[in-house]
Amino acid sequence: MGVITKGDLILVSGASGFIASHTAKQFLEQGYRVRGTVRSEAKGEYLKGIFKGLGEFEYTLVDDITKDGVFDEAVKGVDGVAHLASPFYTDGVKDPQELIGPAVKGTTGILKSIQKNNPGVKRVVITSSVASIMSVASKKPPVVYTEEDWNEDAIPHVEKNGLESTGAFAYQASKTMAEKALWKFIEDEKPSWDAVAINPPLVLGEVIHQVDSPEKLNTSVAYFWQWATGKKSESDLPGPMGNWVDVKDVAQAHINALTTESASGQRFITGAGYLVGQAFVDIIHKKFPDAKNIPVGKPGEYEEVTKGMNLFNGEKATKVLGIKYKSLEDSTTEMGESLFKRFGKQ
Repeated sequence: MGVITKGDLILVSGASGFIASHTAKQFLEQGYRVRGTVRSEAKGEYLKGIFKGLGEFEYTLVDDITKDGVFDEAVKGVDGVAHLASPFYTDGVKDPQELIGPAVKGTTGILKSIQKNNPGVKRVVITSSVASIMSVASKKPPVVYTEEDWNEDAIPHVEKNGLESTGAFAYQASKTMAEKALWKFIEDEKPSWDAVAINPPLVLGEVIHQVDSPEKLNTSVAYFWQWATGKKSESDLPGPMGNWVDVKDVAQAHINALTTESASGQRFITGAGYLVGQAFVDIIHKKFPDAKNIPVGKPGEYEEVTKGMNLFNGEKATKVLGIKYKSLEDSTTEMGESLFKRFGKQ
């Protein structure tokens, strides 16, 4: 049990993902060595390319996180683990188990591999979500959620509805069950290492990972792309979307969770505040004036909408982990620039 120090080797699972690629990059930039798990050599080589010159990066293949023992080799010799590999989508979910299986098995699998092959690891941080905190059916907004809250609706919904479950509840159940599995493992196995959970809402910001087409964008960034490419209209405004946080802040939270002694055994909401479609389009008009068919709505008018929205309080991450949240304008600008550079104006 303890904290990592500069030069330590950190395992970042799912390293080719949106948040994980930033996490791996920031570890390297801050003086750590990184081993990333990826599903293909092509993804590993892509990461090697974008991390070139930043530090010592290696990758190992993990093709299916639900397989028994699939992390056995990956965890050997590492000093800390950042487990970010887990699916996030809510559309087209035919069976809740397609989300629940990888989320839970991926978490318990990596924990078992650590305990079996590297019990001397210092600390493990996993990416959970505000999905494991909110109870949207039983608690009517506006609610201010904190780390004391747990999702009380999703698991019963999935147990009751099975294949008829909504995609949103299936995703929420997957994140709730995965995080609960972490804390149960700690309680039951009493390992010498400790754990931390990071619970972000929608994650926005610069895209550095491999994405071949807009259709393959991760869910949260895809929401922005719809606004930025004229797929939304005036009738979609003001567009309350929940809460948000910048990807670089989430990445830094993972690093600080492994380096801050007092983070031990805790969960942290990384939330920068409300997200409203009107704010998106205001920033797009200001920063990308040549973007086409962007709705206008009522510029600057979204405070009335946020009064009725839930808030995920991110102050604890600021207080304990030292996270200073990026502004929505800066985050949206970096996201837009990275996407337009790749895919052009649509």
